[in-house]
Amino acid sequence: MANPLWWELDFYSRPVLDANGKKIWELLICNCDRSFTYVQRCPPDMVNSAWLAQELTQLLQDTGATPRKVRFFRASMTNIITRGCQQAGLSAKASRRLFAMADWLQERMVTVYPQEPGFQAPDPQPLPLSPPGQIVPQPLPAALVADRWQVVSLSGEELQSAAEWDMDFGELFPVQVDPSQTIPGILLESARATAIAAWMSGVDPVFLRFYPRNGRVQLRLDAAADSSWIVADIPDQEVATQFEGAKTAAGGVHFLCLQREPDKLAGFWLLKQI
Repeated sequence: MANPLWWELDFYSRPVLDANGKKIWELLICNCDRSFTYVQRCPPDMVNSAWLAQELTQLLQDTGATPRKVRFFRASMTNIITRGCQQAGLSAKASRRLFAMADWLQERMVTVYPQEPGFQAPDPQPLPLSPPGQIVPQPLPAALVADRWQVVSLSGEELQSAAEWDMDFGELFPVQVDPSQTIPGILLESARATAIAAWMSGVDPVFLRFYPRNGRVQLRLDAAADSSWIVADIPDQEVATQFEGAKTAAGGVHFLCLQREPDKLAGFWLLKQI
């Protein structure tokens, strides 16, 4: 379910100065497994939606690709990226679900930019995936609250076959984990699982996290660019501690699973907290 029709895009300056002492600007595009990548530098005086639209239009013509949507996350570039995509006939979506792009930029900070003559210093967080302000979590609509939920887990080996599972909704991304690594997850069970999964697909799930709150803990789903939804409110802090510990041990990788009945999945999302 790693959707090849999603592109991840970043259009921003890099820590490298050109011959005129100005930061270089770069357009990067990839898909979730980076089997497709595209790099194009932009002159500093051409950083606008028209330049971006022209590059995207040419790229679409050259590749014959038809991405369903383009994910990006740069608050300061929202207008330019959104307009540039629209002018090229693409639908842009601000989202923190940019796991491939985040990894790619981290790699470029080590292997590409330091080799440039105008390199300044590595950016320790080249793609910050935190919203600029505090997110106020919202309760799930009553019709989308699951009947039951529980903490579950899969091994790295079991996760490798997830692309073959029969499910109505979901999204995966490639992960490099030891076959014996435990990957924690949250299983939601409901007779309305398909409807809940359809809604989840629309909000673009990013990561799950337990938050302490007034002596209890809330299980929240962070989604899209700046959304957070309260999935459950529980008194058992030990469950939260174990889940967060397992998530950290797995490098932030975890999952969300929706089930109508045993062995029938309505949805499965592989998630990552960066």
